[in-house]
Amino acid sequence: MEMREIGLMVLLFLMQLAICEIGFLVAFSRRKHFVWRLLFGLPCWVLLSMLSAILPGLLPGNENYVIGHLKEFVYFVAVILLNALLVYGCFEIKYSGALFTAIGTYSIEHIASRFTYIVKACIYADREVPPVILYGVFDFLIPVLFSLGFYFLLIRKSIADKKMLYNDRKVLIISGINLFICLALSIFEPNIGDGSLESILVLCSNYGCVILACALCLLTQIGYFRENELDEKNRILAEMLEVERKKQNLSKETIEIINRKCHDLRHQIRLLEEQSPEQRTDSLKNIRDAIHIYDSLVKTGNSSVDLVLMEKKLFCEKYDIKFTYLVDGKRFDFMDDADIYAMLGNMLENAIESVQTEPDPEKRIITFHARAKGDMLYISMENYCSKPVKFKDGLPETIKNDKAFHGFGVKSIRHIAESYGGSVRFLNENNSFLVEILMPLPTAKAA
Repeated sequence: MEMREIGLMVLLFLMQLAICEIGFLVAFSRRKHFVWRLLFGLPCWVLLSMLSAILPGLLPGNENYVIGHLKEFVYFVAVILLNALLVYGCFEIKYSGALFTAIGTYSIEHIASRFTYIVKACIYADREVPPVILYGVFDFLIPVLFSLGFYFLLIRKSIADKKMLYNDRKVLIISGINLFICLALSIFEPNIGDGSLESILVLCSNYGCVILACALCLLTQIGYFRENELDEKNRILAEMLEVERKKQNLSKETIEIINRKCHDLRHQIRLLEEQSPEQRTDSLKNIRDAIHIYDSLVKTGNSSVDLVLMEKKLFCEKYDIKFTYLVDGKRFDFMDDADIYAMLGNMLENAIESVQTEPDPEKRIITFHARAKGDMLYISMENYCSKPVKFKDGLPETIKNDKAFHGFGVKSIRHIAESYGGSVRFLNENNSFLVEILMPLPTAKAA
């Protein structure tokens, strides 16, 4: 086969892969400088794919049955891995997710191409396919139709959900098995033959089995993905119920603090009637101190932020925790109220739990800042932490025994930040634990 023919075949194959991949990519957020990344990555993908198709042919052993098929196997694997690298470089997704996408894409392309082979065998077995039909229908239109069909029937309900996870090992293992089966079926398949009815029937039945096998592999791959999603949702639901229980207990403690303040005020007001002027002065000072918490209501410019800070402030007062904050609440207006409460609440709850264990009250310190930093919302929370914190995948590990429920807070913080296109950093050094969040402001996105 000449170099020109090999190049044309590779280009057609890559074009069909790109068409079948669109259904997977519509849900992914683009990386910064997406256009430049694509303009650089796409030619690299094409060039390296062509090299992986041409170079093995220059090596000896093409006549050997095993070596010849092994070279084909290496070519297809190289194309898929490079495709995953391109997706990873252009979209906000881990490489494991990009690999999952590339393998699913190849399954759809394989089904579409084998369907076109059946049509060719049935209609054009003994004559040449017109170029318009070959390139316009078989190489372009049919992959588009299969891509749209799989998207609306299967992918949209699963992969298009941005909350799904791709780093599950079992999902990747099943994806790898799917890839191996599709490659094996692609390499070890018959030719069209002599155009006789018998050869056409054999080819159609063979390709029909290939299509069915690839479809079942893809269904298994995405079906397990859905099962994994349901397990994740059930786990999150259980964790949220646990969080709500903790918040309910915290609210009860907050109410107890307020009730205690009211009780003290009533008691001190009764004493005022019986005290001398000097004693009355001291009592009035105590009353002012008691109602100081009400005189210093949190007013940041956002009611949800105010609610979180006020609740945590009351709790900190009960446990002698020094809590200082400087927050521009208006910068949170682009966020959903539930996300604000969950993110800030988890940050402060983790900080409170940490400093509560400090025996020295002078070290129970929490500082919280939120402000605009250029076109980004910058949030930082720092607390004293004398015990070293272990990290896994960039997240602090919980030291509590029930790991199924605990440790959810930091995952929730990262998930919420990333859902707004932001990032989170956790840092532990010099007896201090720091959480920093950066999220693009809406004005920045619009620009």
